[in-house]
Amino acid sequence: MKIVEEKSRLQRKTHPVSLEEGLELGEKLLAFIEERGDAIGIAANQVGINKKVCVVNVIKPLILINPEVTGQFGIVKYTEACLSFPDQQIKTTRHTNIIVKDDNYGTVIYRPKDAEHLLEIVCIQHEIDHLNGLTMHDRRFAYTEKAAMIYTGGKNGEEETK
Repeated sequence: MKIVEEKSRLQRKTHPVSLEEGLELGEKLLAFIEERGDAIGIAANQVGINKKVCVVNVIKPLILINPEVTGQFGIVKYTEACLSFPDQQIKTTRHTNIIVKDDNYGTVIYRPKDAEHLLEIVCIQHEIDHLNGLTMHDRRFAYTEKAAMIYTGGKNGEEETK
């Protein structure tokens, strides 16, 4: 397997798979990232297979088959990296709590119990985004003066006076 680095190839539509095909592909993807030793997740289209399968291995190995995020809440700014964009780190906006429906696990609510669980939640979103033709660049945190005022609660981080 070879990592796809061309954004145009990563934006191609992925196609649903059967549970059996998804599990087989998922096992290969898990073996691939384990062999590499520098990844916690990968989507099939990152290795040129346009199928709706991705894997995450933070707390335990997860094989997500035809996954979709059906609910999300809570916001976090997170610095992400990606095998398809080597040597790049992007500060993104992600959700802290997500509901994911897929053909392998059904519907699962992911909540951050600690930093490791939050990493898993962010990685799940990152990999599902790949399957939908999105990359971490599409989730880049837009730091503007207005965002800074909202984020800090006052102009330029200063307390507002009344």
